[in-house]
Amino acid sequence: MSAPVPPPPVTWTPEDTEAVDCCLCGIPGRLVHDLAPFGVVRCPSCGLVFVSPRLRPEALQRLYDDVGYFEGGVYGSGVEDDASSSADRRFDPAMLLQRTWTAGRLALLDRVRGRAAGGRLLEVGAGYGLFLDAARRAGWTTSGVELSRTGAKHATDVLGLDVFCGQLADAPLEPGFDVLCAWDTVEHVPDPLDFWRTARSLVADDGVVLFSTPYVSSLPARLLGTRWWTLKPAEHIWHFTPRTHAMVLARAGFALTQVVRSPLAPSNAGRLDSLVGVARPIPR
Repeated sequence: MSAPVPPPPVTWTPEDTEAVDCCLCGIPGRLVHDLAPFGVVRCPSCGLVFVSPRLRPEALQRLYDDVGYFEGGVYGSGVEDDASSSADRRFDPAMLLQRTWTAGRLALLDRVRGRAAGGRLLEVGAGYGLFLDAARRAGWTTSGVELSRTGAKHATDVLGLDVFCGQLADAPLEPGFDVLCAWDTVEHVPDPLDFWRTARSLVADDGVVLFSTPYVSSLPARLLGTRWWTLKPAEHIWHFTPRTHAMVLARAGFALTQVVRSPLAPSNAGRLDSLVGVARPIPR
């Protein structure tokens, strides 16, 4: 029996897109890369890089709901329910990296808090729920938010996690979380400033935020230009540097206190163009 033929890649048109302004300054950006129908632009005032035109919300939801969205990326060949593939997934390089990052990030969380796991942890952008599942096993009381219906269904139905499918602002969450994590999430959200303001309303005053993103000032991004593998204008719609991260976080009520960029650090293992950040609420 022949293997199934994968569907052709989606072709986006200008009708699928909309123009947006800088979330900090409220002004249009200046073109850096023309990737029609998308544009990668930089704010002439604050330097934040973002995509405009970008996909409209309804087109973006179609992208994240595609059952193949997580395939071939950080989940390797994907997360399947059947036991027959579990041995193959155990040695999948992408899944090995997932486990390394998860262990490294949980250890980093313990270090920055100065104590062992325990309390309420919220992950925004929970994907299939692998990090949340590990955090729960480590002793955290976990909640999650995930836009992809495919990812949220796996997290809830297969792993038994509490994951809301939708945007963070719409999630029915009780404030006072000790920890909020957002792994490779902020580059996807409609408005990072609104996202972090919502996060600030949910995090306890003595809580901590950990996040990761690609960063546009990394060596690969600067050397490769439009060939940078993480550019992905359909889905990565904001591109940060440590400086612009700090600016957006400060406007939302957080102080960026630590940035991990080394690809040798377990929390960022093998990632030449990504960083892990730690932020704390600014006293009200």
